[in-house]
Amino acid sequence: MKQSEQDIPLHTVGWTVAAMLVAALPHLAEMPLGLAGLVVAAAAWRLAAAHSGWQPPPRWLRLMLTVGAVALVVFTLGALWGRRTAATLLCVMLAAKMFEMFRLRDLRMVASVCFFLIATHFLFNERLFYLVYLAAGAMVAVTALIQIQRYEDSVLSGTTVRVPDHRRLIRQGALMVAAALPVALTLFVLFPRLAQPLWGLPEQVMDGRTGLSDSMSPGSIANLFLDDSPAFRAEFEDQPPPPQERYWRGPVLWHFDGSTWRQSQFASRQPAIPVEAASDSIRYSIQLEPHEQRWLFVLDYPVNAPPESHISLDYQLINRRPVTSLTQYEMVSTPDFLDMPGLHENLRRQALALPSERNPRTLERARELRERYPDDRDLVGAVLRWFNEEEFFYSLETTPTGRHGADEFLFDLRVGYCEHYASAFAILMRAAGVPTRVVTGYQGGDWQPNGRYLLIRQSDAHAWTEVWLEESGWTRVDPTSAVAPDRIDQGSRGAIGQSRHLLDTDWLRNLRNRYDRFQHLWNRWILGFDAERQRRLLERLGMPDTRPGAIAAVMVVALAGVIATVMLVLLGRSWRQTDPLLRAWLRLQRRLQKAGIRRASGETPLELLERAADALPDHTVELQELAELYGHARYGPQPASQVQRFIERSKAFKPGHTGEPARLTGV
Repeated sequence: MKQSEQDIPLHTVGWTVAAMLVAALPHLAEMPLGLAGLVVAAAAWRLAAAHSGWQPPPRWLRLMLTVGAVALVVFTLGALWGRRTAATLLCVMLAAKMFEMFRLRDLRMVASVCFFLIATHFLFNERLFYLVYLAAGAMVAVTALIQIQRYEDSVLSGTTVRVPDHRRLIRQGALMVAAALPVALTLFVLFPRLAQPLWGLPEQVMDGRTGLSDSMSPGSIANLFLDDSPAFRAEFEDQPPPPQERYWRGPVLWHFDGSTWRQSQFASRQPAIPVEAASDSIRYSIQLEPHEQRWLFVLDYPVNAPPESHISLDYQLINRRPVTSLTQYEMVSTPDFLDMPGLHENLRRQALALPSERNPRTLERARELRERYPDDRDLVGAVLRWFNEEEFFYSLETTPTGRHGADEFLFDLRVGYCEHYASAFAILMRAAGVPTRVVTGYQGGDWQPNGRYLLIRQSDAHAWTEVWLEESGWTRVDPTSAVAPDRIDQGSRGAIGQSRHLLDTDWLRNLRNRYDRFQHLWNRWILGFDAERQRRLLERLGMPDTRPGAIAAVMVVALAGVIATVMLVLLGRSWRQTDPLLRAWLRLQRRLQKAGIRRASGETPLELLERAADALPDHTVELQELAELYGHARYGPQPASQVQRFIERSKAFKPGHTGEPARLTGV
């Protein structure tokens, strides 16, 4: 270690530590509290060491700290595999680096890795808000690198290390980030895009996200009421369907084990009858937020399947891979489609199956209703009237049930959320001999008039049932509509009549909706800029050949032009801003040009001033003095007094026009 590098001042270390903390900030919020505390403590120790002049710990201690940190990550997160674990480990390793960050190359390495750490956060979240984090993190990291280089220049030149002007440093960092934007924009538009991601993420390494699962049990959907985050957005070619028809189909559940509803083993099969477009078909597009499951949400009934997806036997839309990034797809749905006019015996048995020795009172009630209402339609109507006329309540405040959950809910508690009513209704129908299945998804959505789209939030999660009726096939029956019609017309918030949390006020909700408008545009034009949209854009710009090789060639040419332009602008600005002698010389040269004396190609400044003295006899002495001052200021030791004298004399020089014909301008 060089002697000059042992005591790196606090202001230089501070910028590097700040870059690390800003880059790690979103990751710290997702870490276990103990790990996040260790990262912050390591950064604080390095700042204290710079302030107090402490030396780095012994090598053996640093090794022990590093091994202990890795062991703590494994113990806390359970493995060393997965996106979140890898990002956490990177943060912890940068924190461990604080204990040996006592050389300039170590500071430079940490500041450089911060760019990668910032990029890793976009594996988890691509929201518009994090664009601010990206810009701030990049600017702080660039500023840290600038300060490191300035300190190194001072060390190598042997000059006094001064406390930097932090405002000027920040401006320079922001300028360098801004200079990179044209290059980034060129790469964004012209970099050849693949139809599929370059790499895949196996399911077992995904983070758990809130949202619907492939099963339903009491409370599983009610828990989503507090989650106001967007699930997806829908845009329609025409007007959106009325609220009563906004049922967004997700997992269809056939199997019931007494407490939990699950999907059928037949769900992956193809439907017997494809859905065809009709005059009443609804055409719309979906922006689906990543939920790390395979299903796509759609209105009943899907006519088409987006690429890399298929329609299942029960008309779910199943993607080939889990949805781990924003997914956009165009859909056509026909609401009046006849779903399974004939029910296969295997499916009928599955749609009637109930666990034995469960819910005796519900089974007895079903037998009584069947005797009174032999027709299936009349039976369904009778149960809905029972829900509507008796004292059943729609609420989040539910009581856990035991082995006979349907009995306790229907005859004792009578308070529940949509999954309680859907499950109890399905059990009652099956006990009465009516094939029934449960459908989970979303219902409703907030119409955004400014953006002309429907915003569906996680709190709009819903469960309903479908019963199979002769001549009608599978028919939607939502028991919640009989208990709380406001849930269908006004959404979950209107039906419950209570705030989700302290910040769930009308004006904050309106503010979130306004922000979501910008998020929607960000999703459409930035995150949704895929290979197909790139092709259409390039064709509109007059590029007929949109093969990857042709796009790459155009990209290289465009990048060369953009980089050359940015460099010329930055270099010209740098010369004019950082060299006062150069500014004064350029000003003097412009005044000579006005007098008819232009600099010839290859002519030095001293030669130009000598020729100007011959051409302007009234200013000979003045020009000779300027030549002598410029020579001392530019080619001598450059004391500040010589530079200042040349600047003052050049400002005072104001020759008249000699009438001499202009000569070619040199560079």
